[in-house]
Amino acid sequence: MNERWQLRVHDNAFVAELTGPAEIGRQQSKEEPQPTHYMAGDRWRVVIAPLDEVTVSRRHLEVKPIGDGFTLANKSANQVVGLPNGQDLQPGASCQLPSPAVIRLGKRTIRLQTVDEPAEDLESLPMMTMAPGSSSLISSLMNANMAKVTGQAMEADQLTAWIQAFLGLLHSASGSDDFYAQAARALVDLVKLDSGRVLFRVGESWREKTVQAGGRLSADSGWRPSSRVLTNVLREKKTFWQVPDARSGASLKGLDAVVAAPILDRGGNVIGALYGERRQSGGQVQRPISQMEAMLVDVLASGVAAGLARVEQEQAALKARLTFEQFFGKRLAAEIEKNPELLDGRDTEISVLFCDIRGYSRISERLGPARTVAWIGDVMSDLSLCVEEHDGVVVDFIGDEMMAMWGAPVDQPDHAVRACRTALAMFDHLPKLNERWQSVLQEPVQLGIGVNSGIAQVGKVGSKLRLKYGAMGNTVNLGSRVQGATKYLKSPLLITDATHTKLDKTFTARRLCQVRVINIVQPVTLLELVKPGNTSWMELKRSYEEALEDFTKGEFRQACRILGRLIREYPDDGPTLLLLSRAVGCLVEAPDSFDPVIVLAGK
Repeated sequence: MNERWQLRVHDNAFVAELTGPAEIGRQQSKEEPQPTHYMAGDRWRVVIAPLDEVTVSRRHLEVKPIGDGFTLANKSANQVVGLPNGQDLQPGASCQLPSPAVIRLGKRTIRLQTVDEPAEDLESLPMMTMAPGSSSLISSLMNANMAKVTGQAMEADQLTAWIQAFLGLLHSASGSDDFYAQAARALVDLVKLDSGRVLFRVGESWREKTVQAGGRLSADSGWRPSSRVLTNVLREKKTFWQVPDARSGASLKGLDAVVAAPILDRGGNVIGALYGERRQSGGQVQRPISQMEAMLVDVLASGVAAGLARVEQEQAALKARLTFEQFFGKRLAAEIEKNPELLDGRDTEISVLFCDIRGYSRISERLGPARTVAWIGDVMSDLSLCVEEHDGVVVDFIGDEMMAMWGAPVDQPDHAVRACRTALAMFDHLPKLNERWQSVLQEPVQLGIGVNSGIAQVGKVGSKLRLKYGAMGNTVNLGSRVQGATKYLKSPLLITDATHTKLDKTFTARRLCQVRVINIVQPVTLLELVKPGNTSWMELKRSYEEALEDFTKGEFRQACRILGRLIREYPDDGPTLLLLSRAVGCLVEAPDSFDPVIVLAGK
C-alpha cells in the first residue's frame, strides 16, 4: 500500500509531502514554527496556523492514508466543515474520504491528495502551480531563493528575457490567437524546445489551440501529446517534465524531453496546459530540461492563466456595465461606477414620470401573446430612449406602464424640466410608432402620462432575493395617481402644481382642476402640459381657466356660458366637456355643500 500523500493549504500555498499518519493543528507555542511539518514520534506534526488563530485547535485533525483515500478523525472541540460529502465532521467523530479531498479547518482550506510513486524518468516541481491572483508571478520569478531551491543560478540576461516575455504576454490581447501563439513561441525561443503548444481540456481529452515549431521541426498532423505527462499534470496540478529512457511509454518514444505546466482558472481547476517537446537529433540525446527551466515554464503557464482570468473578469465587468447602462443610461452609469455610494438610500427631491399605453388589454387580446410582446417591446424601447436622452433613469416596467425618474442617483436641479421635456418627446415619437404598427393594431398608439415632483426615499429597494434601484414615498404614489387621472380628465399629459412651479416660461400648461386621489388626503392641483407654439390652444387655456375660476367661486351660470362657447369651438377637448358637465349638474341640482375638488375613486 502506498502511504505517500500531500497536504496543501490554499490560503498560504504551504505544501507538505508526507508518508503515513499526521496530526494537523495550529502552533502549540509561539516558539513552534508555522507553517511547517516534522516527525513527532510515529506520526507527522503539521502546523498550518498561528497560535492566535483559535478556530484551528492545537491538535485538530488526525489524517491516515488508506488505499486511495484517507481516514479523518476530529480530535478537536470544533467541527471540521466543508467535507466533499456535504457533511461536517463533529468533535470526536471519524470518516473516510476518497482522494483528493478538500476540507476546512477554521478559516483554512486544505487539500489532501495521495501521491503515486513517481517513475524515475518523471520529475515535478515541489509546489502546485498558482491559480490566477494567488501572488505576484514576477516576484516569484525574481525571488533570490529560486537559485537555492533549484541549485542553479539564472544569468541576468536570461532572467531579463523571461521577464520581458512574461510582461509581453500579459500586455497582449488575452484570449486571441496571437496571445496563445506568443506563449507557445516563448517555449521554443527561451527554453530552446523544438515545439511549444497550448492545449485545452475539452471533456476527457486535450485539444491543441496553437503550436509553434523550431527550425528542426515541421508540423506533424499525426502528433499526440504524452498522456502520461498530462495525466500527472491534471491530477496533481503541477509542472512535470521527463527525460525518456527505455522504460518510457509509447507516447514519449523518439523524444529527448517533455515539459507540461497546468493552466488554471481562478478556482484552481486545470483548464489547459502549456506543453513543450525537444526531439532527438541524429540519434543523439539533447540537453535535458532543467528544474530552473521547468519553473520558468510554470511561470509562463501562470501568465497564460492570468491573461485568461483577466479576459473573464473584463467580460464579466462589460456585462455588468452593459446591464448598468441599460438601467441608468451611459452617462449615469459612468457616474455611479465612479461613485457607487450614489446608490445608497437617501431622501432627495426628484421628479417621477408614469407612462401608460392606452387600450393595452383590448389590443393584446386581439394580437395574441407573441405579437403583444413584440409591440410592447418596440414601444417601450422608444420611450426608454426618450428617458435616456434626457438623462433619466428607467426605474421599472409594469406590464404596459413605465416608471422613470430624475434627480437621482445624480443630483439634477432641473429634474422637473427634464421630466417634462421627456414626456413631450414621448408624444413626438408616436407618429413613427404608428407608422410601424398602424396596420397591425388597426388603431393609433396612445399614451397617458403623469408627472409629479417632491421628496422621496431613493436607493436600492426590494428584497434579499431581488434588488433594484428606485424611489418610494408619497411623491411616487401621487405620480402614479396623476397618470391614472389622465383617463378621467381626458387629457394625455398631466403634471402637478409641484412640478409646474419648477418649470420655466418655455413650457405651456393649463390649470385643469383640483383632485383628491385615493389613499392621499391632501388635494392636488393638476395641469395639462402641451407642446408650445399653438396659438389657438392659448385662447382655449385663457378661457378655460377663466371658467374654472368662476366654477370654483360657485358662479355656475357664468362658467356654463364660457364653457358652452368653448365646447362649440373645441368639441374634442375633454377637460372642457368634463367641467361643463359639472357646472350644469350644479345648476340643475344645487349642492348643499359645494366643494370644487374632484374625488377620484380609482387609481
